Amino acid sequence: MNIAIITDSFPPMIDGVGRCAYAYTKALHEGGYGQCIAVAPKMPQVKDDYPFNVYSFRSLKFPYGDYRAGYPFMPSLIKKLKAMDIDILHAHSPFISMPIANKLRRKLKVPIVFTQHTKWDYDLETALPLKPLRRIAEHYIHWSIGKADEVWAVSQGAGEHLNVRGYNGDFTVMPNGTDYEKCEPNPEMQKRINERFDLPDGVPVLLFVGRMMWYKNIGMILDTLELLKKTDFDFRMLFVGDGEHMDEIKDATTEKGLDDVVSFVGRIDDREELMSYYERADLFLLMSIYDNAPVVVLEAAASACPALVLRGSATSEVIEDGVNGYHVGEDPGEAADAIRMIFSDLKRHEEVSRAAAEQVYIPWDRLMVRVVEGYERVIDDYKKNQKEKKSRRKGKQELSSLVAD
Repeated sequence: MNIAIITDSFPPMIDGVGRCAYAYTKALHEGGYGQCIAVAPKMPQVKDDYPFNVYSFRSLKFPYGDYRAGYPFMPSLIKKLKAMDIDILHAHSPFISMPIANKLRRKLKVPIVFTQHTKWDYDLETALPLKPLRRIAEHYIHWSIGKADEVWAVSQGAGEHLNVRGYNGDFTVMPNGTDYEKCEPNPEMQKRINERFDLPDGVPVLLFVGRMMWYKNIGMILDTLELLKKTDFDFRMLFVGDGEHMDEIKDATTEKGLDDVVSFVGRIDDREELMSYYERADLFLLMSIYDNAPVVVLEAAASACPALVLRGSATSEVIEDGVNGYHVGEDPGEAADAIRMIFSDLKRHEEVSRAAAEQVYIPWDRLMVRVVEGYERVIDDYKKNQKEKKSRRKGKQELSSLVAD
């Protein structure tokens, strides 16, 4: 089986969609499932040095964020994909990827799978502040998604959100995985982190990894930390990542008097180094309702670092409260109480941490078995539909011939 992964973002971008598209391509390539190619916007001054094929097309930067827009020179791409004898197209974004996939399908005669990753209406609102333009854009996006032969959603909540926004079709839940492997903490890296951020022994370390954007509900995290500090609960908080609202978030941290217990690590591209932060942390905080199936929660689980997430959020689907992680309402006071209770029973917290590593952690290579089964089903259904269409056309032609006679 030969697969084309089509995406709007790709490394060195570290957003969830780009990381998942990269992980799919890498896991399929290394799993020996056939030839796999990634079709993605070209990033300036970035050399495509991957173990798999990448078709990078020229792109321009969006006026906000690190996202880029572009369109491949189709004849060149079509020729390359035909030479690879591609069996299926997998689009990971509705903006550029699905229109590209739709055009390629007409030439290649192969099916399309579309994956719903994020609540992209936020990005649409940022890019198109005028409601009439957003309505037109959403209508086109839903029409485009509806052209897929099968729609996958990274969680039940992700699919339901797509339905709420106007997509009326069915979807199949296909969760995310992680490329992190379970391993013992690196003592040297742990020592380095402790010294850099002055982390005392025996003091709980809380962690956030992701884009430093307010829509990640970082405001609630800061309010929770403020309440914890006021009750003299000793802790340290590490924020890993960067983003457009970094300066504002730092200012808010200072205003709340949290500078002595909160540290901003910045973006980390080295996977081993990032893993060390998960290993050093005792609890991962993710209060976002924007995220549908964040890979960071799986990465934390790989290091036996359970997550505290919002009750009822899409993220909470993979976490059983008090068993392999924790749920909390969207209230800083409740979150602060939950954190104090978690660390009041360290034996119980250790059990939850071990369960996170066993139950929440899903490696990409294991997930790819299920993904490939899904691809095979979609390809078989597509071929059957094509035969039925051909048979119906033939029947109509024969009927027309009889009428003419």
